[in-house]
Amino acid sequence: MPLSTQAQSKLTTAMAKPGVLTCVQSPIRPRRSLYTSACSNSENALSCTRRKSLIFFASSLLASSAPFPHAPSLSCFLSPSIAQEVDELDQEETRVVRIFQETSSSVVYIKDFALSSIPQSTSEIGLDEEDNGKVEGSGSGFIWDEFGHIVTNYHVISKLATDTSGLHRCKVSFVDSQGSNITSNAKIVGYDPDYDLAVLKVDAVGIELKPVAIGKSHALRVGQSCFAIGNPYGYENTLTTGIISGLGREIPSPNGRAIRGAIQTDASINAGNSGGPLIDSYGHVIGVNTATFTRKGSGMSSGVNFAIPIDTVVRAVPYLIVYGTPYSNRY
Repeated sequence: MPLSTQAQSKLTTAMAKPGVLTCVQSPIRPRRSLYTSACSNSENALSCTRRKSLIFFASSLLASSAPFPHAPSLSCFLSPSIAQEVDELDQEETRVVRIFQETSSSVVYIKDFALSSIPQSTSEIGLDEEDNGKVEGSGSGFIWDEFGHIVTNYHVISKLATDTSGLHRCKVSFVDSQGSNITSNAKIVGYDPDYDLAVLKVDAVGIELKPVAIGKSHALRVGQSCFAIGNPYGYENTLTTGIISGLGREIPSPNGRAIRGAIQTDASINAGNSGGPLIDSYGHVIGVNTATFTRKGSGMSSGVNFAIPIDTVVRAVPYLIVYGTPYSNRY
């Protein structure tokens, strides 16, 4: 969910005709051009374009040969060096898919809503409460342990944390280790506005949960690949990719204090991504997605996004689980 500051930028949280294809290597060497020496620089400049053209042409041929069970592979049409590059691209895509598949089941969707009236009896309390309430906001989170603890941003559940009317509720949607979709009421265990962190808990009795793999943030380097999984604008389990753009940033917390050491990334973080995990190339959580700068007056993301480093989270969350909300942050 968006955050705001008084700074200039606003901080917020292929079809070819079918035929038979044959892979043939020509024994005839191409004639050397008279303009080779004069065009050597141009060859370097055009190498990428030529490779893309070859890949597109070969892909088109392969598409036309789909009905034939003995169709040649893509590497038959490419030189060994270019074929290797294509294989590497395939490996990269496979890696990203694997990271998403292994991590998405540990990411939850959080909805905060307010009831129109307080239930008169416990029999009226149930998952259908939302039908008689108004959704106040949504966000993301991730499963911390097998006991049902969930980590998110404080600003995602701030209305629930500060509610004095008893009308606010929080529901969490997630997937268990068997792939079953589950929606459950969640309660606040503790929160710390200083670090924009909060811990929720769902009843995990009889449910096998899949906690995230926790990584480290102190050894991160600018330029590393990173991935954000969340529920932007209510679209569940959305993956965005990018790199670590900066380290050691300072961003404001919900109570106005500075959160130091934040991770800057160009992986898109929009409303609803808050509280979701920022993941490295090994599938380890390295941060909690928190905020994005928006162009002043436009509400549009500038592409400058921030996450709370996991080292900070690892220090804060166990304390919140054991002791609850710090005394200074109780309302």
